[in-house]
Amino acid sequence: MYAIGENFEYLIDDEELDISVIGDIMLFGDEYLIGEDLEGQKYVFIYREDEEIVELIEDEDEISDILDSWEDEYFAGGTDIGDWEDDSYYEREDSLIVSEDADLEEYFEIDDYSESEEDLDSFISGLMGG
Repeated sequence: MYAIGENFEYLIDDEELDISVIGDIMLFGDEYLIGEDLEGQKYVFIYREDEEIVELIEDEDEISDILDSWEDEYFAGGTDIGDWEDDSYYEREDSLIVSEDADLEEYFEIDDYSESEEDLDSFISGLMGG
């Protein structure tokens, strides 16, 4: 059995292609591998466990159904957890201030990076001889 990310060679139309496994899916009690060649062409294979071989699916309707199911399951079917890249929470730097009596802790945001940026710029300039 091939795992996602593994490669294998397969003879298609009298041409030996290097196929990279980009996905797998169980449908109708069978395991299917989704493969892609170096040109980005997708292929669907059925894994015959009893014979330990992969066999190219050539029926266009079956290929379409399997690819649609795989894309629904792995691309569109996920839960939307939000777009964390747009969340300002992840863009902040926190520092912890502990009061003298150690009972009160406060968080505040650090917004001024200019001093550290200047240090980095001068360090890089020094490395580059400028």
